[in-house]
Amino acid sequence: MDLPSRKQLQLIPSLLTNPYDRILPLYSGLSVTICVGSSGHKYTLPKALVCKQSPYFSAMFQGGFKEGEDQTATLELVDGVVSVEAFEMLAQWLCIGRIVFKELAPEESITSAIELSRFADMCGITGVERQVAAHIRDIILANPLKKPPYKSRDPATNTHCITAEHIVAASYLPGGHAVRIILATASVEGYMQFKLHKFTEEAQCVAGFSADLLMAVKETLNTLHVDDYSGIFFREPISGDIVRLGREQLSPI
Repeated sequence: MDLPSRKQLQLIPSLLTNPYDRILPLYSGLSVTICVGSSGHKYTLPKALVCKQSPYFSAMFQGGFKEGEDQTATLELVDGVVSVEAFEMLAQWLCIGRIVFKELAPEESITSAIELSRFADMCGITGVERQVAAHIRDIILANPLKKPPYKSRDPATNTHCITAEHIVAASYLPGGHAVRIILATASVEGYMQFKLHKFTEEAQCVAGFSADLLMAVKETLNTLHVDDYSGIFFREPISGDIVRLGREQLSPI
């Protein structure tokens, strides 16, 4: 495995104090082999680096188990959590502190990002969630709901690429996770503008999403301002645009 450049080393947030003194030694010594699934996908990584960044792999390779003796482990595929793609992206994060996301369709990209987040959470690896949440936000902004040129902004703009499956999958992440927050934040405009928004059912049935959406709406309400002539406005939290609150929402639902 080639050593990363100095610039790449400086991107690893959890090990930054002195990149050469603290990181380079982690690339020497023993390596471990991790197999993902049963189709022959094998990856060799520096043992010290993997164990330093992940409590899960530390317990596996340094906890007196068979994997520690053999320096080899096999990860079974788990739908929505463990996949070859998720492991490869997490390996990027471990080695260079950033992720190069593949070009996929918007919905598939968000699915992949959530899967990566759940795998990282399973491994106890932190720091990756901010880049993943930023990636999802970029997807949302780059793929708005298309509308006729004569129509104003559609309140469902930010949830165009988000599905109910995304909401449910992200709810398995811990509270306060950046990916959960970005999905809830994207749902705020529709919640505030529609009596029945895209994720009405999930807001009622998925407890984690309900709590996240409530907090996101609460923060957005702090941006409300009233214009005596034009109505009530708020700052849409994904784009930062100032949006007029629909008149139908001013009366009790």
